[in-house]
Amino acid sequence: MKRISIILLYIGIVLPMFSQKTYTLKECRKLAVKNNIKMRDAQMSIEQAHETEKNAFSKYFPNVSAGAVYFHSNDYLIKKDVSLSEEEQQGLSSIISQMGLNPSALASLPSSYSFDMLKSGGAAQIVAMEPIYTGGQITAGNKLAKLQTLVKKLQMQQSKDEIVSSTEAYYNQLITLFEKMKTIEAAGNQLKRIHQDAENSYKGGLSTKKDMLTVEIKQNELIANKLKVENGIKLCKMVLAQYIGMNGIDIMVDTTITKDIPEPSSYLVDHTSAINNKVEAQLLDKNVEANVLQTKMKKGALLPTVSIGAVGAYADLVGNGQANVIGMATVSIPISEWWSSNHTVKHQKIAEQISRMDREDNRQLLIIQMQSAYNDLDNAYKQIQIAKKSIEQSTENLRLNEDYYKAGTGTMSDLLDAQTSNQQSQDKYTEAVCQYLNSRTAYMIATGREVF
Repeated sequence: MKRISIILLYIGIVLPMFSQKTYTLKECRKLAVKNNIKMRDAQMSIEQAHETEKNAFSKYFPNVSAGAVYFHSNDYLIKKDVSLSEEEQQGLSSIISQMGLNPSALASLPSSYSFDMLKSGGAAQIVAMEPIYTGGQITAGNKLAKLQTLVKKLQMQQSKDEIVSSTEAYYNQLITLFEKMKTIEAAGNQLKRIHQDAENSYKGGLSTKKDMLTVEIKQNELIANKLKVENGIKLCKMVLAQYIGMNGIDIMVDTTITKDIPEPSSYLVDHTSAINNKVEAQLLDKNVEANVLQTKMKKGALLPTVSIGAVGAYADLVGNGQANVIGMATVSIPISEWWSSNHTVKHQKIAEQISRMDREDNRQLLIIQMQSAYNDLDNAYKQIQIAKKSIEQSTENLRLNEDYYKAGTGTMSDLLDAQTSNQQSQDKYTEAVCQYLNSRTAYMIATGREVF
């Protein structure tokens, strides 16, 4: 029974360690794009823009309105007493005689009457008006709505580029910390060897105990640095996990540092041509288009509006309902608007000119930004070459100082300085590689290309 418990404990603790997924940079990017709040916000903004499109398209349809009224009064609204004079009665008798009727029937009729009308009733109507001409406002409004959707999509691409870049920065920061941990462990092994040599020299009477204590102090510093790096790894993993939508999960990443470092020239493109692929340049174009459409709408507001339609009406006021259909055509000319709105059109034309000038200026700045991004990539590549030479030199310097110390011609201080220099050169190489990778991504995005 005890053996079975041990096996189950092994399965429950050890196996999950081997089954824990290790995420690559590409996988982290996909997760970040899928789960990051900025992308979800951008997607909802696109949905909003689609609704605006549908609303603008509905302006092509007839404008239909309907209404109804019913009333009931406590008394008749129309009251009239009518009395026939003798002269009117004689005239009426003459008319009856001409009709071939007996005039004596008139004597049985009253000579005065009372009329009571409109105590209750109702009426209803429905009006449908179709705009035939609105000065191009509806067409321009629909184009503007579609343009806004395109802008939202471009802004979503901007968010995606930012997320991809930030994800790689967090990922590479984690790699840097893991590489520093490897360097610290390697330095720890070196110090163990140096400490052993110092101890042997002390026991052989070739050195004092001071050398041993100096190494031990250095070892303590290394332990303190290791704790800092461990805490940094924990924090960086938390940040990356939250950014890719796996908050609270202790994720594992592929910490293998790449050795594939192509020359920057392999990524170089013509910046003047590449600017057309850049999201920011496309947004500048859309801004100009939007201002052109707004100018058309302002001008359209000064033109006549023509509509045709029909009115269907039903009224029942005296107990005899009647329905009617009336065709209509309307022309509206905004005469008073010609004075005030004319200045509005001029104001919008100036805004259109400003957008064009801003586009040209910002396109030039974007080209400068591309060149700056390439310069950063080139500088990062050169830093890697320098770091490689530094590693070679510091490694050789460490070997020589170990030999000098063993031969008694070198000091412990020189040996530890050489060891520190070697550790720092290793760290600088890792930092240079990660900076190169970040700069490469930044340059790809700056030139409007997909990040691989």
